[in-house]
Amino acid sequence: MKVLYAYRYGIIGGVSTQLLLRRAALKAAGIRCELFFSQDNGLGHVLTDRDGIHFGKERSFGHLVRQGAYDAVIVIDSPELLHSARGPFYRRNPVLLDVHTTVATGLAYLSEISPSRLAAVMVPTRYSKNLVTSRLPSSTSLAVIPNILDTELFTPAASPLAQGERQFIWVGKLDLHKNWRLAVTYIAMLRKILGRPVRLYMVGGYAAQPAQSEAFFKLIHKHGVSDCVTWIDRIENAELADLYRQCAASGGAMLVTSRDESFGMAAAEAVLCGCPLITNDLPVFREVFPESRMIQRVDIWQPEQVARAAEVLAQPPSTEEVDALRQELSRRYGPHAFVEAFKKLMGTLQ
Repeated sequence: MKVLYAYRYGIIGGVSTQLLLRRAALKAAGIRCELFFSQDNGLGHVLTDRDGIHFGKERSFGHLVRQGAYDAVIVIDSPELLHSARGPFYRRNPVLLDVHTTVATGLAYLSEISPSRLAAVMVPTRYSKNLVTSRLPSSTSLAVIPNILDTELFTPAASPLAQGERQFIWVGKLDLHKNWRLAVTYIAMLRKILGRPVRLYMVGGYAAQPAQSEAFFKLIHKHGVSDCVTWIDRIENAELADLYRQCAASGGAMLVTSRDESFGMAAAEAVLCGCPLITNDLPVFREVFPESRMIQRVDIWQPEQVARAAEVLAQPPSTEEVDALRQELSRRYGPHAFVEAFKKLMGTLQ
């Protein structure tokens, strides 16, 4: 079998990282998986294996589809690629739409496409399925195909790390959706109430506009936390895993301030490293994460709930707590779970 995934943004992280994980999992299962990105937003510079990974405009995508003889073409949230994905009239490809966005503006394109031309629609969670179902005809075939977690890279520390300041981490874009300002506000609050030094690692924002960067620095100076906030605009996954482990060992946590998520890859990766979450009580997180002391769900707009969660997590999680959560996440979102669901869906197209 040979499939092609197509996505607009060739970014470092996010959906692009998920596509690389899917490509590797399908390859291990004997399925040829190629990737197409209509923009190179930094991904091309960090790839070490570019076999079957393509960058180009819509025209080159159409050429690739005509020449590729794919068994299926899967388009992720890039409606401008759907028409070319069908291939030439003499050899139509099964076209699947994979919906990862959950924001209303991002989902608006669903009202403008022709679902009858799609073989199926894929989503990563039941939460996403409910959002998409309300926007497409009832006859549309919808399948939950879970995301893949990199359980080999994101692992807990083999031995306890030295403890000092309590370290917290926030990962995402400097945008309204990720709600980054709250992370800065809360590290200022935690610094006052915890009675020991703290540090916040803000990871992401390499594509931030000058105005966003300026707003970030103004805010950390306003709150008087410029000495305990470290901004890392881009980072390798291995280094990110190390940061998660540091935070876990220090009695810290990941702060998730997002208004919504389609899955929560960064949060799940942190948990795999033994790093707890202080997270907005997002509907999708109730689906993705089992109940655990490591998952502190709060109303992110209530400072006292955030403070209480930080107190609960002052004692780093035990090995047993970490292992139990890792095992459950691996069962649900390991490569095998994705491949099994993917093969089942592909089988319905034949």
